[in-house]
Amino acid sequence: MLTRRQWINRVAATSFAATAALAARGRHAVAATAEATDTPVAGKVTKLKGSALAIQDALPRVLALGSEVLTGDVISTGKGARLEMQMIDGTQTTLGERTQFVVVDFVFRDKDSNAALRLLEGAFKVTSGKIMETADASFVVDTPTATIGIRGTTFWGGTLDKNFEVALLAGKGVYVETKAGRVDLSKIGDGTMVLAGDKAPTAPTSWPAGKVARAVATVDFG
Repeated sequence: MLTRRQWINRVAATSFAATAALAARGRHAVAATAEATDTPVAGKVTKLKGSALAIQDALPRVLALGSEVLTGDVISTGKGARLEMQMIDGTQTTLGERTQFVVVDFVFRDKDSNAALRLLEGAFKVTSGKIMETADASFVVDTPTATIGIRGTTFWGGTLDKNFEVALLAGKGVYVETKAGRVDLSKIGDGTMVLAGDKAPTAPTSWPAGKVARAVATVDFG
């Protein structure tokens, strides 16, 4: 059985191969439909600006308002695009332009609720839903350099000023962890920078309002 990390890496590799295949096939590529699979539905697209694709089993499908988001989907947004998806528990995830984002797993039930997402590149914002109200729930977002653990909150993550950073926008807090250390963001407006996977995240600092605004603008539909 694959570990979660092995599964994430396999999905990431599939994403890049499928994206290249889609580009070669051009605008007339045939879209795979959710109805053709029995893959669990993880959510749906609730807001969309510009173009976005979901890739499942190396087959791309064009996303539109109301499209289903499936477990295992690798979601890619185009230039100038924004995409908001609402997960089955009410969690809202917003992606910025030229973002690749994997829905590794999303299970919401009375017991054993689990959510695992992964940012491959780009910027995103998450507002967690009812999943964090269930006992022993786990909700993490993996990135190329760090893992972000969610406690019931709204936070932003992405590349800003050439470095990967995370900021707490509302709620209880998140932790940001690498192989070299971990920091907790528990104060709204605090952020941390992750320079590499083998370096500890920087100590939390209060972001100026202008920096928070620049971060949010990367995923803002307005």
